Amino acid sequence: MAISDRKKREKEYRRQSIIDAAEKLFFEKGYDNVSMNDIAGVVELNRATIYLYFENKEALCFAVVLRGVRMLNAMIKDNVRKAIDRQKINTIGRSYYTFFQAYPQYLQVYTFFQSGRFNLTGLRGRAYQDVNEILKLQRDIFDFIHINIKDGIRKGSILSDIEGLKREGIRQDIDSFYATSLILSTIESIIKLPPSLEEELKDREITEYQFEALLMHFVSRLLMN
Repeated sequence: MAISDRKKREKEYRRQSIIDAAEKLFFEKGYDNVSMNDIAGVVELNRATIYLYFENKEALCFAVVLRGVRMLNAMIKDNVRKAIDRQKINTIGRSYYTFFQAYPQYLQVYTFFQSGRFNLTGLRGRAYQDVNEILKLQRDIFDFIHINIKDGIRKGSILSDIEGLKREGIRQDIDSFYATSLILSTIESIIKLPPSLEEELKDREITEYQFEALLMHFVSRLLMN
């Protein structure tokens, strides 16, 4: 192996080790309760070395969020590709639910990233690349769901009353866009339930999984034959 290749691998290994340390602390203590000194202590490097890889703590948070989004996207696409047409919408919802049940800490940092806390303008270097990839992966998932819905429309399993919708002046391509938006909005409401709804479900002895299944079934019935 060439020396340059070895150095590149060593640099990437160290970078991943720093992300591992930051992820562990963010998950355990929360983003606001973690300092760069804390991260340096876990990875056993001085803070100056950390700054060679990450401009600030925000950049490290972006790297952790990116890990989670990559994993989520891979799970959704893999599960949906295996599902039959009439199960695809429910499969999308179940994939989100299953992922964030298995990795609730990623939900916390993802929600934090989505909250508007970070100023995403003027980013540089690797932080800029990581945020761009997060946004691209989000668009990829929207496009992936959109393509599957359009395919369902073409096959007649989704939004079957296209002629009726056309009579109301609604174009078919816009229908598929709004259907995708409806699904993603529904999923976001499921994975981050407001406290009032959580209490209501508890009083009615309905589990979050049961609620997810019922809500996605309802959305499916709206869109399918």
